[in-house]
Amino acid sequence: MGSKKNSLSRRQFGRIVGGTAVAGSVMGGPWIISARGEEPVKLGGLFHLTGPGSIWGPMMQQCMTLAVEQINESGGVLGRQLEMISEDDATSTDAVIQKGNKLVQRDGVKALFGVVYSSVRAALAANIAERYRVPYFYPTYWESSTSCGRYFVSMGAIPNQQLDFFIPFLMEKFGPNIYCVGQDYNWPQVSIAYIEKLLAKHGGKLVGKEFVPFDQSDWSSIIQRVKQSKPDVFFPFIGGNGLVACLKQFYDFGFDDIAVAATLMDEMYTPAFEPELRKGMHCSVSYLMEQDNPVNRAFVGAFKQRFGQDAVLNNMGEALYDSVYVWKLAAEKAGTLDIEKTVDALGSVSFQAPQGEISIDGKSNHAALHQIIAEVRADGGFDILKDFGKVAADTDCSV
Repeated sequence: MGSKKNSLSRRQFGRIVGGTAVAGSVMGGPWIISARGEEPVKLGGLFHLTGPGSIWGPMMQQCMTLAVEQINESGGVLGRQLEMISEDDATSTDAVIQKGNKLVQRDGVKALFGVVYSSVRAALAANIAERYRVPYFYPTYWESSTSCGRYFVSMGAIPNQQLDFFIPFLMEKFGPNIYCVGQDYNWPQVSIAYIEKLLAKHGGKLVGKEFVPFDQSDWSSIIQRVKQSKPDVFFPFIGGNGLVACLKQFYDFGFDDIAVAATLMDEMYTPAFEPELRKGMHCSVSYLMEQDNPVNRAFVGAFKQRFGQDAVLNNMGEALYDSVYVWKLAAEKAGTLDIEKTVDALGSVSFQAPQGEISIDGKSNHAALHQIIAEVRADGGFDILKDFGKVAADTDCSV
């Protein structure tokens, strides 16, 4: 990562994504920091490096690493270099509290980033971020109801952002009847209830819904019920490796006219399916690697240059990358690394992210994000069918 060629590329990229805020902090180079004897500013990353969420952890760790390295090469934040302290939360509520305590109490981090699983996120938000008053940036889509507060920053899409455009699109393209299956926790429960309301509003019908435990492995009886209901769309809310097993068994029962759509279908999942299975799946996401704009081309290029040409990221990784830059811009807007003043400044910053410009609603600390509908190709890539631009989060959360 230290080659001259790589460093030049990342500096060029920093100029593209950081804009004036990056340029304004160039004066504090590492040599000046060393002369001042100042310590780096510590940021804490918590990742599912082991456990059931390990499909995402390494990629998200890479995205935060890239953001921190770029910011440091562009001069740091308020003249200070950043130090990323990374921990494996083992996809566990107990582990994330232990590691979160360590990051805040012993390491003195200024902000926390990471996590996918809702239960782990809720434990971190309540027991660490809120308790110690440290901002926590959550980069994953969620239900927006259980972790609201001044120190919780939602950087992932919530139901209105993911579904308001997607459900009418599916109804128009495939038909009005949808069958949902989700794991039995908040995100699927709230999202499926939201779909049911949207279907009723637009003249459609939820012809079936089921909730399953996290360790569901035999999907045969559920899939039989789905097939017998003859919906136009099968819409699973299954996380981790369970989604792959569910959909493979779905196709084991034969191809038919039932379309497959999901909000949890991205570059991390499509390689797990054979070309004939993944072709034609539809998704609604905030980001795809194939988005064609200068910032995203530079971002993907820098990511692959740093982690290898075969490296893959998804919307959660991009959101984590964005989160580090949003925290940086808030600190620079506040003109201080003071946590309370940085949190106060979140609502006044926007960031030119790889997905497009994003911003934070200071009343809820939820990000306004771009929303895309895409279709999976046989080669595992995505054809972007609709881009609705930046969509505000509709939430009852308040800071």
